[in-house]
Amino acid sequence: MSPNQKTSFYLDLIKKSHAAFREYLVHLPEDILDWKVTDLMYSSEWIIKHIIHDQIWIVNVIIKNDKESFHFEDKSDSLMLEELIEEYDKMVIMAEDNLSKLDDSQLEEMRNYKDYTISVEDWLYEYIFHLNQHSGELGFILTAWKRKKRSLSEN
Repeated sequence: MSPNQKTSFYLDLIKKSHAAFREYLVHLPEDILDWKVTDLMYSSEWIIKHIIHDQIWIVNVIIKNDKESFHFEDKSDSLMLEELIEEYDKMVIMAEDNLSKLDDSQLEEMRNYKDYTISVEDWLYEYIFHLNQHSGELGFILTAWKRKKRSLSEN
């Protein structure tokens, strides 16, 4: 195994996940952002903001940067899709820049957050899993939104 082969594997998956999610975002209809499947679920906008926030948070845990935090200024203010994509792009640049400095020798190092102590490798997996998990949720919301629009137009 060549040096940094495992890290390169994770970084490649992260880049592919970032690109796929961005491609997905640019094709979302603007009026889906505040729509909810039910009142018990989050809106698409909330999920996108959550993804951005938590991806930054996971990178900060990995790089042991507990001083930097990111929160949307006012959680009640809605953002346009273009603004969410801008924030996502900033997050991607920060994440890829910081994670590209990792090497295989750091993968077994432990990182702590609250009651969790897991390896850098497991945090990288969590980063990828988290982004893709919420991508699936947005896919579910989009499918339900399209079906609702279609059923309203058929009546």
